[in-house]
Amino acid sequence: MGKKKPHFVDTLKLHGYIDNYGNVRLNHSPLTELPEPFEVEGFLDMKGSKIKHLPDGLTVKSYVNASNSMLTKFPKIEVGGYINLTGSKVTALPTGFKVNGDLSLVDTPITVLPGRLNVKGNLYLGNTRIKTLPADLKVGGDLYIRGTQVQTVPETVRVEGKIYR
Repeated sequence: MGKKKPHFVDTLKLHGYIDNYGNVRLNHSPLTELPEPFEVEGFLDMKGSKIKHLPDGLTVKSYVNASNSMLTKFPKIEVGGYINLTGSKVTALPTGFKVNGDLSLVDTPITVLPGRLNVKGNLYLGNTRIKTLPADLKVGGDLYIRGTQVQTVPETVRVEGKIYR
């Protein structure tokens, strides 16, 4: 059985946050959750929001900016572009996570990257507690590991750009 559509009351909570292009702006919003399932036609900008969890049924056609938010983990959801988690509370990403653009985990408390992480753009890990990289990591752009405790990059890690230490 498929997921149910959000109730009308759930979508009313987002009145004034969705523009004519389907972008959702929740910057410093008092909202603590999103309806499930929820499809964003443009981008989801939740910078500085109080949202701790995103619904599993979320789809974002453009990018997600959750910088400096209370978000603690990022679910395995469809995002069309980059994901900015800089300064958020994120401690976990799902196994097999695919990012269609850049992924920034700068200044987050994350300690481990998941297996089969595939980032089509750049991967920014500065000022994280990450000590090792998964052997099956794929990065389509550059890998930034300055400010981490990563000493070596396994030979099996695939980085198409440069590695910045």
